[in-house]
Amino acid sequence: MVKNLGKSPQQPTVSVIVCAHNEEEYVDRCLPSLLRALKDFSFEIIFVADRCSDKTVELAKKYDVKILKKTCQNWENSYSESLQLGYSTAQGKLLSIVDVDIIVPQNLLRDLSMKLGGKVASAAAGIATYPDTFWNRVMNTWEKTYRLAPLGREPYGAVRVVVKKVLDLIGGFRDVPTPDTDLDLRFAARGYNSVAVASVTVYHIRHTSLKSMVDGQIINGRGRYALGLSFMRTIGHSAFRFRPFLIAGWLFEWQRNLRRDKRAI
Repeated sequence: MVKNLGKSPQQPTVSVIVCAHNEEEYVDRCLPSLLRALKDFSFEIIFVADRCSDKTVELAKKYDVKILKKTCQNWENSYSESLQLGYSTAQGKLLSIVDVDIIVPQNLLRDLSMKLGGKVASAAAGIATYPDTFWNRVMNTWEKTYRLAPLGREPYGAVRVVVKKVLDLIGGFRDVPTPDTDLDLRFAARGYNSVAVASVTVYHIRHTSLKSMVDGQIINGRGRYALGLSFMRTIGHSAFRFRPFLIAGWLFEWQRNLRRDKRAI
């Protein structure tokens, strides 16, 4: 069930989907930076509050946002479901994804939207972990391995702007663990490109830990299997990017689907 707690301007240029689940720590850091980046645009911010039990919604109401309250989970991958809910109400010619634990620079929408057009359907910012704790500094250092791509560059990150009419062609988001990568692959299948914009970097401000880093690798490994990326390519990516738990996630998803197929026989 979804409750709409706001109105949208008519025909905005860009619709920004912000997903949140008990994120009261980040609302007052994310939304002001996003509003500054949108000051030269006609916009709507669609804030999808996924079963929040803290002050996330209360804090979001202070800002110029449309709030969708998601009260139950119907998809296996709740984040993908939240993105699809936001997309289903979006009115803009462009659609942007910005998670609530992200701080964006003022040039985000301007520089990314300038890259769109022709066969370019998606432009993504670089993401850097804000290095304010020990584990965040570890993550920030590791992220520099993105420059190493001996097996070829893979689809880009989650903070992006896309052409909504191209997103409409593929029906929006799907129920997968890594919806951003899924978009890039589906766009490519339709002949459209996704690009990374080196001049734009956003900061991930969530405080990470060893556990969250391992969990993130497992989720990405599951996503790689769901998107049809091979085991050997996953091994290579894991080795060159120092992400050993990607393999565990890929194998976990492979076994889970194998059991599901056996039950279906």
